[in-house]
Amino acid sequence: MIELYKGVYVVEGMPVLFIKKLNALVCSDLHLGYEGVMADRGIFLPKTNLAKIKETLKKSTEITGAKKLIIDGDIKNEFSKVHMEEFNEFRELVSFLKELDIEELHLVKGNHDNFIDRFERPFGIKIYRQEFLLKDVLFFHGEELPASDEGKLLVMGHLHPAVGIFNKLGVKEKVKCFLYGKMADKRDIIILPAMNYFSEGIEVNISNIDDTPVFRRMLNLMDMNVVGIDYTEAVKFGSVRELADIL
Repeated sequence: MIELYKGVYVVEGMPVLFIKKLNALVCSDLHLGYEGVMADRGIFLPKTNLAKIKETLKKSTEITGAKKLIIDGDIKNEFSKVHMEEFNEFRELVSFLKELDIEELHLVKGNHDNFIDRFERPFGIKIYRQEFLLKDVLFFHGEELPASDEGKLLVMGHLHPAVGIFNKLGVKEKVKCFLYGKMADKRDIIILPAMNYFSEGIEVNISNIDDTPVFRRMLNLMDMNVVGIDYTEAVKFGSVRELADIL
């Protein structure tokens, strides 16, 4: 596993973070029910997303022995309602986590997570609006600035980061990635890749994403470091600036 900060690891090239002192796995942007929502819009995809999420979490718990799971926003996909596919897949995921002996499930609400508060009591999970502090780690989804100035390490989702790189044939490939670096106030921060299997992500070394509040006021994207993943291994790529310069 690649260590980003002391005791904070990328789990074997998967879009999952392991924080040792919390004994917790962290992921973001699952967008459950994605295929069902897209089918309602006339776009038909194979039922792959939840199966891949379950496979990834199973491997991650086997490797780390984690007993907590923190989902850092956007567990569902539809904005305006809870789609039946979202509810069914959420129920299946919660049941599966029990099989993995996950003892605590914490969910930070993201911009897609309207109407999910009703899940808290029947499913025995803990839901937080936009941010959640556990010991000295502050989890927030990312479309809003965190209200708290606590936490030595911040972890966010929302962005779906990826990088564009070229292979030996000169063909550009998109690679999901973790970003990590320093905030303007010197706190450490990690930005998670999307757990959703169909989300390739936004190429941070090519696309202009500086219009988000976090990057306008808290971060210099170009100074952040990149760890690319492909579900089998993780590779350090240097900074976003270095990757932008070689394109």
